[in-house]
Amino acid sequence: MFTQLVKTPLTLARYRNGPFAREREQYLTHLSQRGYGKGRLTGINNQLLAIAQRLRISVHKRVTKAEVSEAAEIWMKERRQRSSLPHSLVLAKTDFISIACNWLRFLGWLDEARPALPFADQRDEFLIHLREDRGLSEATTIHRKRTLEPFFSWLTARGGAIATVTPRDISEFFSASRAHGWARPTISGCAYSLRSFFRYAASRSWCAPDIAETIDKPRLYCHEGLPQGPAWKDVQRLIESVSDANPTHIRNRAVILLLAVYAFRINEVSKLTLDDIDWEAERLHVRRSKLKKVEQYPLATEVGTAILRYLKEVRPSSSRRELFLTLRAPYRPLSAASLGARVGTLVRRLGIKLAHYGPHALRHACATHLLAQGLSLKQIGDHLGHRSAQATRIYAKSMSLRYAKSPMRLSLVWSSAPSRSGRKHKVFFSKLSSCLCERWRILVWEMCYETGICHPRVH
Repeated sequence: MFTQLVKTPLTLARYRNGPFAREREQYLTHLSQRGYGKGRLTGINNQLLAIAQRLRISVHKRVTKAEVSEAAEIWMKERRQRSSLPHSLVLAKTDFISIACNWLRFLGWLDEARPALPFADQRDEFLIHLREDRGLSEATTIHRKRTLEPFFSWLTARGGAIATVTPRDISEFFSASRAHGWARPTISGCAYSLRSFFRYAASRSWCAPDIAETIDKPRLYCHEGLPQGPAWKDVQRLIESVSDANPTHIRNRAVILLLAVYAFRINEVSKLTLDDIDWEAERLHVRRSKLKKVEQYPLATEVGTAILRYLKEVRPSSSRRELFLTLRAPYRPLSAASLGARVGTLVRRLGIKLAHYGPHALRHACATHLLAQGLSLKQIGDHLGHRSAQATRIYAKSMSLRYAKSPMRLSLVWSSAPSRSGRKHKVFFSKLSSCLCERWRILVWEMCYETGICHPRVH
């Protein structure tokens, strides 16, 4: 590998005779197989020799990250005499530490001992119980884990233990959480996870009984937060904004079409593989994260064309089977968080005002668009992968609130009705019915009743 990166015999001899030459060459070969370019490999080759000369590496003892940082400081002092740009020195030090850690990790010589997480044994046993005994999905299990960690960290900082937790401790935790700006839905989710955990903890005699029953959640009203997504014309603008020949835009176009046309969740898109596309049958297979099953969809022409262009022109040659990969070496699958951040940035550039700019907004936009096109709630629920009809009905209510683009339209109809006792409600609903399709009458009526405009006995 050295012969491909070094030209002169004298320099080649210096790299071959340096410490740990065989290990350095093995790592360079590994990076070359992962798609690294010659320019980057040359820079890494130079850094590896400097690292091997300054680190005290022993086969019998792993190197800690603190020792890597010390070697980087020594190397920095030598470079300060040759460079007067502080910014370039900081970048060089960061690169030195990163290459050193990656090389040592590849060899298995890096000491990456991490501090034990608070109450890790009890937490892991509880998560296994959720997965195996209760059959909850992986997404739900991960959510429970994330919502439990703040409480465990807070309890550890106070020197507490699960066995000594009292209702007062939980109340103080939530008081501190509200002080840090937690919203009611966040507190509600955390309270639900804590209640579930302490029920299991009581069954295992880890804590006092009935702790779970003392955990109260803040009240969340039904359909309090209606789903909000961009209008369909804005979605079309978004797709048009990534229609050029830029490699990143070619990949983003395929991702956005999957989100907007099929209303996939972003983690479902990130988990798509090359095997999930059946080109002969023109079918697309997606693993539903919540339903824990694979569903089939017809491969739309526009979506198939975008994916095919991405595969032919942009996707790097790799042994990985994931559909969406990074465009620079090392080639690895794009995570759901990375894809979501890219989509959110593109949505913000549209210049529209939304409550949330993430990829889930395109799922809401798709559902609302299908509803406006006349599809039934059952059809839309099947398309979205909903298990319950109640999850789909919220889009109908959201559509009702969008009626005439403003609630002012309802006020005008209401104000134009006669004010005789008992008759005003009937005339209002009659005028409203003449403006809306048959399937919207009951939904709009329910909305009016909930807002106090109409009385249920009139209908």
